[in-house]
Amino acid sequence: MADRSPRRLVLLVACGLLFVVGVAGTVKAVTDGRALPSAVSVHQATQGGSPSRRGSGDERAGPVPAAAERFDAARALLARQARALTERNRAAYLRTVDPHAKDFAARAARTYDNLVRMGVTEYRFGAPVEDTVGLTPDRRAVLGPTAWVAEVDVTYKLEGDPAPWRTTLRMVFVERDGVTYVAADREGQEPTGPTALWWEDEVTVVRGTHSLLIGVAPRSRLERIARTADRSVERVSKIWGQDWAQHVVVLVPATQQQMERVVGVDAETQGAVAAVTTSVERANPTEASHIVLNPDTFDKIGSLGRLVVLTHETTHVAAGATVSAMPLWLSEGFADYVGFHDSGLSTDVIAQEFLAKVRRSGPPRDLPQKEEFDPQAEDLDEAYEAAWTACRFIASRWGEAALVDFYRAMDSASTEREERRAYREVLGITPEDFVEAWRDWVRDVSVGG
Repeated sequence: MADRSPRRLVLLVACGLLFVVGVAGTVKAVTDGRALPSAVSVHQATQGGSPSRRGSGDERAGPVPAAAERFDAARALLARQARALTERNRAAYLRTVDPHAKDFAARAARTYDNLVRMGVTEYRFGAPVEDTVGLTPDRRAVLGPTAWVAEVDVTYKLEGDPAPWRTTLRMVFVERDGVTYVAADREGQEPTGPTALWWEDEVTVVRGTHSLLIGVAPRSRLERIARTADRSVERVSKIWGQDWAQHVVVLVPATQQQMERVVGVDAETQGAVAAVTTSVERANPTEASHIVLNPDTFDKIGSLGRLVVLTHETTHVAAGATVSAMPLWLSEGFADYVGFHDSGLSTDVIAQEFLAKVRRSGPPRDLPQKEEFDPQAEDLDEAYEAAWTACRFIASRWGEAALVDFYRAMDSASTEREERRAYREVLGITPEDFVEAWRDWVRDVSVGG
């Protein structure tokens, strides 16, 4: 993307803008009630006493425990770890970590500190699912014959963010002298992610009026972003309405590379992206999403540009755009419409490349299609600008309230027939006639600009 439109990037940075490609309550420790491949009961699994011992022996060469016993011990261990976290007992949490895994112990301590800083209010482990591929020979040699690998989902809630998160951990359990410990929690996982930021690095947490900022950045920087995020929430609510959480979570990685790992995309693909909205790591993607910044690009834009970017992404959060099947021209165009609203920028500035092309070649035959919004698309900027003009056209002809009603109707539509009904009932026009009217409008605007 950055290599495909360098003039646009320079121009927008010079204007202080960059278009966006989109993407202390009651504390509980809970273990999921799903069945394990053992006969352990929920009561047994959630007991918090001292680890059960089956007798002493060599710490690295002890007998391999039977499958049912292994799962029982792992479930009880996870229950202790969850309770230690929610009770803010750091020493008890670290006692669940393999004393021989010094490097992992340091990472586990960092994760604990991060989660406490983030205000975890509920922490729930799912049932371990053994990974039959297991360990590499080198890791087996280090960890010993009792070590085994399982994928475990952990679901948790954060103070101020009612929607839960879920991370899949690839955990190594090992027995030392009759006691089961955790020896790793990301064993053999692909480095490209997606990876929760707080499992990868030390984070700082800032809480705004309408925002939660979690980042690998100085507190002063996160506080500045939080103030912009708070303004973004207020701007979105003025147009979209107040029937949403009116709160956003913003993640601020240290680098573009870290941002790509957090989102779970290929390396070196997000250079022209200032921020994305994603449901990655959310327990229920249909209920919640959050914003991830690309610091390498976000830092290049001025204060107005950052406000536009965060308002665009906050619009996606409010409207649940990450799980919507509506046409991308409407989803992205509407987010830009809200982002640029009352920015003081003219139509000719906001849609400069698209309108220049209209002046040269006339309006396009149709609204921008899904493939035109691919981050690697040749004319990506023009697709976003065209989408914005379509939404600007609706607001100018039918009114801003009609634009919001049309968005909501199209979001609810699940078939082409229902989409056509949305055009008819909200705008009083067919999709075909809408396209022709929009083409006439952009032709007129391009001449006037």
